[in-house]
Amino acid sequence: MKNAFFVTASIACGKSTFISIVNSLGFKSINADKIAHKMLEIHKNELCEKLNLFCDENLLNLNGEIDRKSLGRLVFSNEKIKKELENFIHPKIRAEILNQMQILEQENKPYFVEIPLFFESGAYFGLGKVILIYSTKNQSLKRLIKRDKLSFDEALTRLNSQMDIKEKAKKSDFVIKNNKTLASFKQNCEEFIRKYIKVDF
Repeated sequence: MKNAFFVTASIACGKSTFISIVNSLGFKSINADKIAHKMLEIHKNELCEKLNLFCDENLLNLNGEIDRKSLGRLVFSNEKIKKELENFIHPKIRAEILNQMQILEQENKPYFVEIPLFFESGAYFGLGKVILIYSTKNQSLKRLIKRDKLSFDEALTRLNSQMDIKEKAKKSDFVIKNNKTLASFKQNCEEFIRKYIKVDF
């Protein structure tokens, strides 16, 4: 799809901040996490039945919604549950992302698709250019611990479950660094837009 730019990174590198910046400049975007949350809610009962084969934990909160923190703990600590979840939910997420992409393609304007596990999933190769938001592993760890209130070991486990950021950089079409201040990152994003999307503002 000629107008698609996929945005990926490791955890806590600044994907969502990049999307906020491009949205403020008038670009449209698709958020894989929001679609995933929607699919989890739609298929929560079926999913709980599947995962209860591997664990006894109740994954629904008092409101009858998926408790994403409990699900996250299980996924990052149990490879069987992680694989079962991925096999169940990823095809549904991909179908909805492709549907939204086809709609945006009709506008014939650049748009951005935020997919945290772009390389790990392998489900979107060849569908557009890939932008990597780059931060060092130590920076990501510090941000993740602060943002999600995790222990060092919990944060490290989540980070290590993904492909190394340096390997992702080698596979990406573009790399935007987020190693300093927010103002510096915003400037890097705007310079990228001017140079590669060829839009001035």
